[in-house]
This record gives sequence, C-alpha cells and structure tokens, in this order.
Amino acid sequence: MKRIPATKAVILLMASAGAALAANAGQPLKYPMTREMHNPLFVEFPSPMYGSDSIGRLFTADPSGHVWADGRFYIYASHDMEPAYGCDRMDRYHVFSTDDMVNWTDHGEILSSADVKNQSGWGIEGWMWAPDCAYNPANGKYYFYFPHVNEPLPWGGHDWRTGVAVSDDPAGDFHMAGYIEGAPQLFDPCVFVDDDGQPYFYNGGCGWCAGGKLRRDDWTKLDGEMQRMEGLVEFHEGPWIHKYNGKYYLSHSDDHGADGNQLRYAMSDSPLGPWEDKGVYLYATGCGTSHGSIVEYKGKWYALYHCNNPSGKDELRSVCIDELEYNPDGTIRPIHNWGTPAGEMLMLPAAGESLTVNAVNYNNGGTNYAYYKNGGDAPEKASSTSGDYITNIHKGDWMRYSVNARNEGKYDITFKAKAQEPGTAFHLSVNGTKVSGDVVIDTPADRFAEITVEGVIINPDVEYIDLRGDNGTLDMLAIVITPSKQ
Repeated sequence: MKRIPATKAVILLMASAGAALAANAGQPLKYPMTREMHNPLFVEFPSPMYGSDSIGRLFTADPSGHVWADGRFYIYASHDMEPAYGCDRMDRYHVFSTDDMVNWTDHGEILSSADVKNQSGWGIEGWMWAPDCAYNPANGKYYFYFPHVNEPLPWGGHDWRTGVAVSDDPAGDFHMAGYIEGAPQLFDPCVFVDDDGQPYFYNGGCGWCAGGKLRRDDWTKLDGEMQRMEGLVEFHEGPWIHKYNGKYYLSHSDDHGADGNQLRYAMSDSPLGPWEDKGVYLYATGCGTSHGSIVEYKGKWYALYHCNNPSGKDELRSVCIDELEYNPDGTIRPIHNWGTPAGEMLMLPAAGESLTVNAVNYNNGGTNYAYYKNGGDAPEKASSTSGDYITNIHKGDWMRYSVNARNEGKYDITFKAKAQEPGTAFHLSVNGTKVSGDVVIDTPADRFAEITVEGVIINPDVEYIDLRGDNGTLDMLAIVITPSKQ
C-alpha cells in the first residue's frame, strides 16, 4: 500500500430592458426573457456570440446583487464571451431580476465596450470586468459602475478607469456619464450606501483595496481622497460591502491555491475600517477565480458568486446563489453549496473502525453541481467483479463526497484506483483546499491499487472531500476513511 502524508491541515472556519439583437435563423432575440432557473443560474439563456451571428450559451460572472424599490431582486453580471481565450475578451453587461428566486428575467445587455467608445470616446474592445450598481433616491437615478481599460500601456500594463453609466430604469437605458476621476487604477468597483444616505466607493485588485466617499450631490465624483483598507487578510480582488446588525462587512476573494480563490470577509464599526478578518465563508469551487456579493431579500440573506462547473473553463463562468446564515455573534457560517449526498449522510468512523464509500455514490446535485465531467453531463460508470466504479476520469474532472465528523480529528483516506495510462495522477482536496500532492498511480492497469493520503484533518459539521484529476485517465472504485493512529 502506497502512503502519502497530507501536506496541509484543513480547519473549518466558523467564525428598456437593454436589447442585444443577434440573428438566429433570421429571428432577433427579444428581451426581456423569463425562465425558471436553478444553480448555476442563467446557463439556459441564449447569448449572441462575440463577433458572430450565431446564438450560444450565456456565461455570466461577478454577480452584483441589489433589491430596489419595486421589490425585485436584481443581479448585474459581467459576460464571459465564447470562444474562451481569456478574461480580456469580457464584454456586454447583463441584468437579471426575480421576485420569487425561481423565475428569472434576462433583461438583456445594458452596456458594452462599443457603447462606452461611442458615447464617451474612450476605452478599447473587451476588458469589461466586475460591475456594480447603486440607486440615488434624491434624483431617482441608477448608477452603473464598471471597470474598463482605456488603452494598453507600452510596458504591458493597462490604463484602468471606473466608468459610470446612468439610467432612470434599473434594467436598461443606461447612458455614459463619464468615469470617476482620481480613483486608483484598480478594478471591481463596489458602491455602498449607508443608512444616512452617504455613498462610499471601493475598488481593488493586485493585492490591495481602496475606499472613500462619493459626493452626495454627484455620485460620479469622489469626495476627498481614497484610502487603503487596512486589516484585510490575503486580499486578492472583488471587494463587496454590506451591513448587518450595525456592523460593516467587507467580503473579497483571497489568494487561495490549487482549487481557486475562496471568499473571505472582515468586519468593522466603520465603512472605511480598520477591518478585522473573520475567515472564509465560501470555500474554493475549483474555478480559478471567485467573486461575490451578499444581499438580503424578503427576510433571508443570500450569497452570490460564480463557478465554472457547466463549462469546465475558467474563462466561461456561471453565476450561483445560495442562502447565507449568520452566527449569534454576527460571524458568517460557511456556505454549504456542494450538493446533496447520494443516500444518507456519511458519518466518519470512530477509532478502530473504517468507512467505505463507493465511488459511484458521489454527491448528486443540490444547490450546486457535485461533479464535473469534461465533455459530458455525468461521470461514466462501469462494472467489474469488485462492483460498480467510475471510469474515464480525466485531467480537470472531479468527484465530490460529503462527510460528517463526530469530532475534529485526523483521518487516513485510501483510494482504490487504477490508471489507464502511464503518468496518471490525481489529488485530494477537503473543503476546496488541496491536502495532498499529486498522487501518481504507478501500479499495473489491470487491477485497482490502494493509495492512502495520511493525516487529513476534518472538523465537526458537514464537510466535503474532492477527488480531482491532474493527468492521464483513471478509474475509481471506492474511498476508505479510517481514523489516523498518529
């Protein structure tokens, strides 16, 4: 039996209607369009492809959620364009809304890089990243904030600006009103309006976050200089501010590792900090990026974010939404967004016992996908004298299994797997954190080998483990979990 030490402990941290016209058999898309949706959201809406008259799948990211006076829940999202060549091709912001969290309306495109160029004379094609929107009751205007590149710089950098478009309608008819002069050349803008009506502007990226006031009489201009937000841990990008029970919360993506960014949050008594980090509220989803917002609607709190489960590509993401809960002390509970186990919840074994999980009993859905299979909608199954197993797990494929520990402890996790080709490897993650090196299967392909990752820390409460393919092609029969003796 091959035995491999876990490399990292895992700790559960508690702590109009804009119209986009495109030819489809000679018929233009008509907006708004309403459909019943489930996580991930909006993947069944059609999208005109970038530079093409064909209709494809709509991919959305960077959701900014808001509830306006009409009682509807709105999401303002960036748009990932096909084919997937990189985030520099992002363009064409969309807005969606619902009044029941089930039936969602796509109001269509509300702004594109072409609009910015035509109306304001600046900007280049693409480069339209995470947006936000705010409402000023004093003048009845909706302000749409978005990061956009004015022109590439000779040394390979970019001249980032935060553009502002204004409308009387939350779902369309936005027109350019310029950009926020004096704001740091960062991206991912966020505007928070406090209870006294004071608007605050934030943006961030490249490892730091800035915040400051907007003028009350002109929400396109700063009121004084912006300052760095102090006290944040592993800030990567994507600041979002909300308020709960008199406390201010700044959430953001972090610098997590192999399975993508996590979403962290910090708390403060002031909208400009200093901030105190409180840990992770959304584990890594496997997508290289993470970006979210937190919103209350009809007495419930929701976390919005994106994943790449439907496409399997970091440049083609899809918006998700899940309920969010607070602890009595105001801290946020980690969001359980990883699907529902097939059958009963798996209780981890006591000392001297073991738990065998058949590979075919992966999490089978729920509030988020519980598997991803490149090129298909479900993992492939096969049968042998040893039982049913999952076959043809390739690089980038993953399988997820929920577990419930009675007490915090260390566990040895043994995989019964075989390789179909030399150099086949996978790794183990717990709660989105890689806890093993690349596990290479170097035994003959005609039988299942037992490979163990030792000393994996799993805490009380429901958690999950992931098997993620790194190279080659493998088959998986079972996973055996045993309390460590060390």
